[in-house]
Amino acid sequence: MRAKIMLVPVLALAFTAGSACAEESSSAGNGEAAAASFGSTTRDWTQLQASGSAASRTARPLPGDAAKNIYDRYADSFKHPIPEKFDRDSFTTKEK
Repeated sequence: MRAKIMLVPVLALAFTAGSACAEESSSAGNGEAAAASFGSTTRDWTQLQASGSAASRTARPLPGDAAKNIYDRYADSFKHPIPEKFDRDSFTTKEK
């Protein structure tokens, strides 16, 4: 239930940002002005995220089991040496 409540302000903000972006591109009238504003929505979102101004005031820590599993996976990653290079074929699945 809480996830739905928190999602509404985010969707409202996304709609507002999308509308502003559409207005910018329609008022631009040509491809050069639209190309100049390309990426402005992404920059706005990353600035919002970095500022923390829209962050929830409620702490949401991970449940104990999830936190333990994450930490165990992190700790286990140090058991394997980092290879000098990766073979491209090692990332594909081979069908038999």
